[in-house]
Amino acid sequence: MSTDGLERIPLGRAVIVANHVSWLDPIVLPLVMPRKPAILAMAELWRMPGVGLVMRLYGRLAIPLRRGAVDTYAFRRALAALQDDRLLIVFPEGGISPDGTLRPFQRGAALLAVRADAPLVPVALIGTGDALPLDRTVPRLRRVTVRVGTPISVAGDAPEELDRATQEAAAQIRALLAAG
Repeated sequence: MSTDGLERIPLGRAVIVANHVSWLDPIVLPLVMPRKPAILAMAELWRMPGVGLVMRLYGRLAIPLRRGAVDTYAFRRALAALQDDRLLIVFPEGGISPDGTLRPFQRGAALLAVRADAPLVPVALIGTGDALPLDRTVPRLRRVTVRVGTPISVAGDAPEELDRATQEAAAQIRALLAAG
């Protein structure tokens, strides 16, 4: 596994936003973070043998998110983790991309960032989809790269500002992915 740009991750609180192409993503990304992050992830992950084990090992720092509805309990727990100066990992596509194409980002990560006065930090995960495609249950040995972009400030919670920050994060991740 290789990394590029980890020094861009702030020392305090930050919302790490990453592309999502494999069940490996919530395992790989915390491993390279400079300190133990909280993870906001779909509740379905807890039922998967390998990923569920990792989520349970993270204990209170793993925050299950119900799909398809506003989950105020998960939002409050994520905000509390940020206010405790944690890193918070969010996959803003709302699910795994089956073909690796970046799906539209939801703006919840930007809302968390502004409420916690934390930057959004775009991260590109490269190779996790090859290591564990959706049609496999056992990972293959493949090169995985984690690239960190430039932190993004979110100036307020107006919908236009949340959209701007969300789109800027998605654009940075696209550029990081295109860089190879």
